[in-house]
Amino acid sequence: MHTLFLARFAQKKMKRIIIEVEDLAYEPVVGMLELCNGVRIASVQESMDVMDDRDACMRYAITTLRRNKVFRRHYDYSWIMQAINDGVMDDYEEFESPQTFINYLCEIGIDELPDRSTISRGCSNVFDSYPNWQFMDVKKPSEILRRKNVVKQFLSAFGEAKRAGCIKNCTK
Repeated sequence: MHTLFLARFAQKKMKRIIIEVEDLAYEPVVGMLELCNGVRIASVQESMDVMDDRDACMRYAITTLRRNKVFRRHYDYSWIMQAINDGVMDDYEEFESPQTFINYLCEIGIDELPDRSTISRGCSNVFDSYPNWQFMDVKKPSEILRRKNVVKQFLSAFGEAKRAGCIKNCTK
């Protein structure tokens, strides 16, 4: 018991700092830290800069559509993926699969997403290119319009985020 008591007091109080360093700055930063007394590098991990402006705009657009209750069904995410794959946005190349689309949304912080099969089923019901989409699973004009409007509202929110970012960056 006595050694446990001494061990508690022998522990040094430490602070943990997490910093992200670009590859070119890594060696100089580590060299500087090694020169400092009382500093120990606990771990080093590779990371990707997940959020760029394009990703931030995507996240903003998706969260805006959620907040505005535009997504009525889980398969409504299909219309966004399909529109991107139809080339409506210069910012994105085609997604290889519904799973790559879901993985991308997860990477930028979007949760509570539909599964791969839901998005796949939605996309497989679309033929022609946006905005001339036709749907094999529905003939009701109001539902066809609602699905196309998911994309319109997405593009509007994405553009709004892009303009806000541009304005913010130009005023620095």
